[in-house]
Amino acid sequence: MVYSIFWMAEGWSAAQPLIGPTKVNHLAQDVWCLILALGSGYAVYQFWRHRSERLGLVLCLLWIAAAMTWHRL
Repeated sequence: MVYSIFWMAEGWSAAQPLIGPTKVNHLAQDVWCLILALGSGYAVYQFWRHRSERLGLVLCLLWIAAAMTWHRL
Protein backbone atom coordinates (compact mmCIF):
# COMPACT_ATOMS: atom_id res chain seq x y z
CA MET A 1 0.00 0.00 0.00
CA VAL A 2 2.90 2.36 0.69
CA TYR A 3 4.25 1.70 -2.79
CA SER A 4 0.82 2.52 -4.21
CA ILE A 5 0.91 5.92 -2.49
CA PHE A 6 4.23 6.59 -4.20
CA TRP A 7 2.69 5.43 -7.48
CA MET A 8 -0.19 7.89 -7.12
CA ALA A 9 2.13 10.75 -6.11
CA GLU A 10 4.38 10.05 -9.08
CA GLY A 11 1.39 9.96 -11.42
CA TRP A 12 0.07 13.23 -10.06
CA SER A 13 3.46 14.95 -10.32
CA ALA A 14 3.94 13.66 -13.87
CA ALA A 15 0.66 15.34 -14.81
CA GLN A 16 1.74 18.80 -13.59
CA PRO A 17 1.83 20.36 -17.08
CA LEU A 18 -1.73 19.16 -17.61
CA ILE A 19 -4.66 21.26 -16.41
CA GLY A 20 -8.29 20.70 -15.50
CA PRO A 21 -10.10 17.58 -16.70
CA THR A 22 -7.02 16.23 -18.46
CA LYS A 23 -5.14 16.05 -15.16
CA VAL A 24 -8.11 14.37 -13.45
CA ASN A 25 -8.31 11.87 -16.34
CA HIS A 26 -4.62 11.09 -15.89
CA LEU A 27 -5.18 10.50 -12.18
CA ALA A 28 -8.21 8.28 -12.86
CA GLN A 29 -6.14 6.15 -15.25
CA ASP A 30 -3.48 5.75 -12.55
CA VAL A 31 -6.10 4.70 -10.00
CA TRP A 32 -7.51 2.13 -12.44
CA CYS A 33 -4.04 0.70 -13.15
CA LEU A 34 -3.36 0.54 -9.42
CA ILE A 35 -6.58 -1.39 -8.82
CA LEU A 36 -5.68 -3.81 -11.61
CA ALA A 37 -2.14 -4.30 -10.28
CA LEU A 38 -3.30 -4.92 -6.70
CA GLY A 39 -6.14 -7.20 -7.84
CA SER A 40 -3.92 -9.29 -10.07
CA GLY A 41 -1.27 -9.47 -7.33
CA TYR A 42 -3.89 -10.74 -4.91
CA ALA A 43 -5.01 -13.34 -7.48
CA VAL A 44 -1.41 -14.53 -7.89
CA TYR A 45 -1.07 -14.79 -4.12
CA GLN A 46 -4.31 -16.74 -3.76
CA PHE A 47 -3.32 -19.12 -6.55
CA TRP A 48 0.13 -19.90 -5.09
CA ARG A 49 -0.86 -19.75 -1.41
CA HIS A 50 -2.21 -23.30 -1.45
CA ARG A 51 1.12 -24.61 -2.73
CA SER A 52 3.45 -22.53 -0.55
CA GLU A 53 2.47 -19.44 1.39
CA ARG A 54 5.98 -17.97 1.30
CA LEU A 55 6.28 -18.54 -2.45
CA GLY A 56 2.85 -16.98 -2.93
CA LEU A 57 3.89 -13.86 -1.03
CA VAL A 58 7.18 -13.53 -2.92
CA LEU A 59 5.52 -13.99 -6.32
CA CYS A 60 2.78 -11.53 -5.37
CA LEU A 61 5.31 -8.87 -4.41
CA LEU A 62 7.36 -9.47 -7.55
CA TRP A 63 4.22 -9.32 -9.69
CA ILE A 64 3.10 -6.00 -8.20
CA ALA A 65 6.60 -4.48 -8.37
CA ALA A 66 6.89 -5.50 -12.03
CA ALA A 67 3.43 -4.14 -12.85
CA MET A 68 4.16 -0.81 -11.19
CA THR A 69 7.55 -0.55 -12.87
CA TRP A 70 6.06 -1.43 -16.27
CA HIS A 71 3.30 1.13 -15.77
CA ARG A 72 5.63 4.08 -16.35
CA LEU A 73 7.92 2.59 -19.01
